[in-house]
Amino acid sequence: MVTVNDKLSFAAPLRAVDHVELTQTADGTRLRSTKVVRESDPYMAGHFPDLTMLPAVFLLEGVRQAVAEAFALSEVPELLEVRSVRLQAPMLGGDEITVDAVVRAEGEHRWFLDARCTRQDGTPVARLKLLVGVATGEQPLTSTHGPLTAPEPVTGPPIIGHARIRELLPVRHPMLLVDGVVAVEPGRLISGVKAISGSDVCYQNLPDGLPGERYSFPRSLIFESFGQTSALLWLATAETGGPDSVLMLAAIRGCRFVGDVQPGEVLRHVVRLEQLVADSAFMSGEIWAADRCVAVIDSLIAVARPRTAVQAPR
Repeated sequence: MVTVNDKLSFAAPLRAVDHVELTQTADGTRLRSTKVVRESDPYMAGHFPDLTMLPAVFLLEGVRQAVAEAFALSEVPELLEVRSVRLQAPMLGGDEITVDAVVRAEGEHRWFLDARCTRQDGTPVARLKLLVGVATGEQPLTSTHGPLTAPEPVTGPPIIGHARIRELLPVRHPMLLVDGVVAVEPGRLISGVKAISGSDVCYQNLPDGLPGERYSFPRSLIFESFGQTSALLWLATAETGGPDSVLMLAAIRGCRFVGDVQPGEVLRHVVRLEQLVADSAFMSGEIWAADRCVAVIDSLIAVARPRTAVQAPR
């Protein structure tokens, strides 16, 4: 197993892999990587105050970085599709997370990974089915929910501003990735925005002289921003279990990305509430940069869990 260099030559929220290993077995190619959850890592302090917990999207970022290291790619791989993700247990400070994936090539410099993620004690924490690779020849996105129509441009101030969002969401800088809400229909739909800035933490340690594509805003953070907007729709619709509950991502199905988003652009999330059942919410939606649809999410499932259950002794 190879220890990876801390330095990255492309925008990323953190070094999401400590070690990586690629092996050939009788069953095919396998990729294995590890990551220790550290409070000192970028973005971690803002995820949940007083609770060090690895955001689920950093597992996706870790797979991307593991592929880049394992295959020694000169071009930056991207998260192309999240075919399915199921989260099974929280990943708290001090945990060492192992990603063990069966890898199958799907075209040149594209790989499908079926990964099982576990804590050091063997507890399953996630099951991932992802397509990762170099983003060339990408086709325009389509949606299972009908034709894609760009949202109307924003003409006024947000109807839910940053101060109110800070009251509603338990995340803080730099993990707070929604700047404002520009439309909301409780029980049905929300539209949130996130301005991409060259001062975002994911750019802080990049060397000078990189080509423009290396500054593409990480798709893991794009998805996290969508998830936070989804949480705001849930909170605008119904109670979620009280002030001591934690809203957590539980599952993803059918998330597809295309194109990049650069500093100076604004993300626009359009999220629909499909169903609300007890402490679970089912969402879908699209992510836009101006009139470009850069991601489609067929299904996102979020759950509300008591903080005491998340922090339960092991």
